[in-house]
Amino acid sequence: MMTEEDLLAAEESLRQAMLRGDVAALDALISDDLVFVNHTGQVFDKEADLAAHRSRALRLTRLDVSAPIIRFLSAGAVVIVSASVKGTHDGTEFEARLRYSRVWQWVDERPQVVTGQCTVILGGEPS
Repeated sequence: MMTEEDLLAAEESLRQAMLRGDVAALDALISDDLVFVNHTGQVFDKEADLAAHRSRALRLTRLDVSAPIIRFLSAGAVVIVSASVKGTHDGTEFEARLRYSRVWQWVDERPQVVTGQCTVILGGEPS
């Protein structure tokens, strides 16, 4: 059974792996069946997600996240965070405020992301 501590640790491991471009750690944290929808509506599988980090096409220099909203499901959990992100993509600098939604599932005795989506945050945070 997945606990809040498991999820918080997995979220932090994911954040650190993304910042370092650590493909091995990302590989362990992401399900082979990943479906990820980015802020422009493009759909990526696990290999495409890892390829961006492996090739260093995506390099993050900042990934600060808010306290997560966690909702447990019968076989996993949904985690939602707001993030201030800065880095380069294909050599072009970017900076954005994004909201990530991730579904974590317990696989082989550890949590893995099975699906995720990010949205650009426009304006202020709702109260």
